[in-house]
Amino acid sequence: MIKLELDVEDYDLSDDLKARIQGRIGGLDEFMDTLDGGHVTVAWEGGSNEETRVSAQVWGGGDKFEASDVDWKPVTAVDKTRSKLESQIKKAHGKALSERDRRRR
Repeated sequence: MIKLELDVEDYDLSDDLKARIQGRIGGLDEFMDTLDGGHVTVAWEGGSNEETRVSAQVWGGGDKFEASDVDWKPVTAVDKTRSKLESQIKKAHGKALSERDRRRR
């Protein structure tokens, strides 16, 4: 599990949402085991849209990945952010494996 720091900006973070963030974003090390740290900010995007912004960075092993998303449902913003990070991590991990295999030949 990635060790995450959580920050909030004008937001009342529930225990359920905090646990979801820890599980979804913190669990990204299943795709690249060198990931060991991260930072997530949850912010209120008020006004007529009344949306939640989730911004996340995860890092480790010389890699750093960043993503964010906004949605009126906080859990959806978390899931969309995770999906973006997951895509970046899988792409980088695939490149690293290809490079390693190429060097072995």
